[in-house]
Amino acid sequence: MKMLIGGKEVDSSDLSYVNNINPATGEVIDTVPTATAEDLEKTISNAVIGQKEWFAIPFHKRMEILEKFVILIQENEEKIARTMSIEGGKPIGQAIGEIGRVKDAFRLYMAEARTMYGKTIPLNSEPRGIGDVCFTVYEPLGVIAAICAFNFPGVLFSHKAAAALCAGNSVILKPASDTPGATLMMTKLLLEAGVPGNAAQCITGSGAVVGDGLVADPRIAGVTLTGSTRVGINVAKQCASQLKPYSLELGGNDPLVIMGDTPIGEAVNQALGGRIANAGQICCSSKRFIVHNSIKDEFANALAKKLAAMKMGDPLEKDTQIGPVINEKAAKNIIEQIERAIGEGATLVYGGQRNGCFVTPTVLNNVPKNSSVATDEEIFGPVFPVIGFDTLDEAIEIANNSQYGLSSGILTNDIKIGMKFALAVDAGGVVVGANGNYRLTQQPFNGHKMSGVGSEGTMYTLHEMVKVKTVVLKNVF
Repeated sequence: MKMLIGGKEVDSSDLSYVNNINPATGEVIDTVPTATAEDLEKTISNAVIGQKEWFAIPFHKRMEILEKFVILIQENEEKIARTMSIEGGKPIGQAIGEIGRVKDAFRLYMAEARTMYGKTIPLNSEPRGIGDVCFTVYEPLGVIAAICAFNFPGVLFSHKAAAALCAGNSVILKPASDTPGATLMMTKLLLEAGVPGNAAQCITGSGAVVGDGLVADPRIAGVTLTGSTRVGINVAKQCASQLKPYSLELGGNDPLVIMGDTPIGEAVNQALGGRIANAGQICCSSKRFIVHNSIKDEFANALAKKLAAMKMGDPLEKDTQIGPVINEKAAKNIIEQIERAIGEGATLVYGGQRNGCFVTPTVLNNVPKNSSVATDEEIFGPVFPVIGFDTLDEAIEIANNSQYGLSSGILTNDIKIGMKFALAVDAGGVVVGANGNYRLTQQPFNGHKMSGVGSEGTMYTLHEMVKVKTVVLKNVF
C-alpha cells in the first residue's frame, strides 16, 4: 500500500512499514507505510494549500465532483468491500452493505450543504441598526484532521470526508493501522473524481506520530475522531490548548432492556441484531442485556442455542455470519474480560473460547449489576452479558450506572413503559421497540457522558465544520 500525499502515492520517507494482517487467516495481505514527522509536515503543508484550491472551485462544481465520486464508488464497491472484509474480518455481505451507505451519505451531505443558508437579521430591529443590513455567511474552518477507528472504514470515511469537503475544507484522513486499505482506495477515488490532490490526503502510521502530530499542529483547524474514550480525552486536552474545535465519537456500554412481556423469540432476535454484526465490534451495539427476572434464564438459554447454530468462519464466504475480531490482541483481551466477569459472579452459559482472532460468541448469565461488565467495562466483541432486574426503576438504574451513554434500547409491549425509559435513560439515543444499534445518516449521532462530544449526521456535522461570519452593510437604505 502507498499513502496519498499531495496527489501522489508514496512510501514513508524512511521506507518504514508495518504488515497488514488478515485476521481470519493470519496471513500478511500487504505492507502499510509508517509515516514520519517529515511526511506529516509535508501532508499538513499541502492541506493548507489544498483547502484554498478546493474552496476556489465554485460550489456547484464541487458538488459535481463529489457526485462523480459517488459513481466511482458504485463502480468499485465490490473491490472496496472485499478489501474491507479481508483486512478487517467483516463478513462480505456486511461490507457490501457498508459501501452502499457511503454512497447514500455523500449524497445526503451534498443535499444538506446546498441548504446551508445564512440568516438576515430583521431590518431596523434596533435603533442603532437603522438603515443597515446584517447577515451571516458560513466559511470553512480550514484543514480538518479525520482520525478513524478500524471497525467501519466506509461509514467513518463518509461522515468525515463528505462533511469536510462539502463545507469547503481540505481533509487529512488517518485510518486505523489495521484497516487502512479501504480508506486509501476511497481517497484515491476522490482524486480521480477531481478533488485536488492537496485537498484530500490519506496518511498512515502510528497514533503517537501521526494522530498526535495532526492534533497538535496549529494549522489543523478542526479534529474529528472516532475511537476510544482514552484517546478522545487526550485529543480534547490538546485541542483545548489551542481553542480548536473537535468532535469525538467514543466508547459505549449500551443497554438493551427487555421487559417481561417480550416474547422470547423477539428478544433473542433483537439481541442478535444489536450485537452480532461485525463480531460485536460496533460502538453503538447492545453490550448489556438487562432482562426481567421472569424471563432471564429462558432468554439466556434460547440465545445460546441460537448462537450455537450460527456460522463462524471465513468472512469472504457469503453464508458466514460471524467473522474474527480485528486482531489477536483484541481477541485475548475479550477472553480476559469474560474470565473477569465470571470471577465477579457471572455464569458462563455458552462460548468463552478463542481460536486465533476468532472468539466464540459468549452468553454470560446472572451478571451482578455492579460488576465491571455491567457498568464501565466495554467488551468490544461478541459477548452477551445478561443482568436481571425486577422493576422498571431498577432497570433504569442499571442502565444509567455507567460512565458511558451512547445508545440504548427497550423491548416492551407497553408504550408508556417504553417512553418512561426513553426519557429517563442517560444516552444520546434510545430506540423504543428494538435494540439501540441504530444509526441513520441524518440523525444526530452523539453520546452523553464519556461517550463523546459533538454529533455526527449531515446537518450536525456540517455545522461543526464551518465558522459563522457576520457581514454588515452599513447605511445602505
